[in-house]
Amino acid sequence: MNRVGFVLENANGKILDVGFNACSLHEKIVEKFGSNNVFGIDILVDKKYRGNYAKASAEEMPFKDKAFDSIIAGELIEHLKKPELFIKEAKRVLKSSGILIITTPNRKSLINRIFHSYEAPLHFSLFTREELFALLEKNGFAISCFRCFPYTKESSAGSRHKRLFFLRKLCHYFLPKGLQENMCFVAKKL
Repeated sequence: MNRVGFVLENANGKILDVGFNACSLHEKIVEKFGSNNVFGIDILVDKKYRGNYAKASAEEMPFKDKAFDSIIAGELIEHLKKPELFIKEAKRVLKSSGILIITTPNRKSLINRIFHSYEAPLHFSLFTREELFALLEKNGFAISCFRCFPYTKESSAGSRHKRLFFLRKLCHYFLPKGLQENMCFVAKKL
């Protein structure tokens, strides 16, 4: 299984895809769940996508309380200046026992430090597993699943050294979870 498969396996019901622009994941979500069940928001909406979408901020969502069963934030939280505000908004718009799925680079990963550039202006909020666990729990979520996956050529548009992905993938399987590249969290609203 890869990161996309993990997200698709854990999402359900009415889905909000936050930060969906320029992301092949959104197309796969719509393909699996149908355009009537998926809504996307992004501050940079620049082309027509299948499904419903709006230009909106993750930190100030234009939805009523308890509107969604699942929220997907794929490679988003590291781009936010106020990630805790996003998590609070996610809790507000999730139904009771709703699911928040977050994928994000691992700040502790040695592979990421070599192969990626995580400085501002693009990355404001990098986390370790423990830091994001604590932030989610502080804001009323319980972690129900955690996995790490290697980045792929498709998921690493801004990556340097694309020719070395075979080496990255090999390294991923020998590193302890705390040092692997991409973290994937499934958190349940309490």
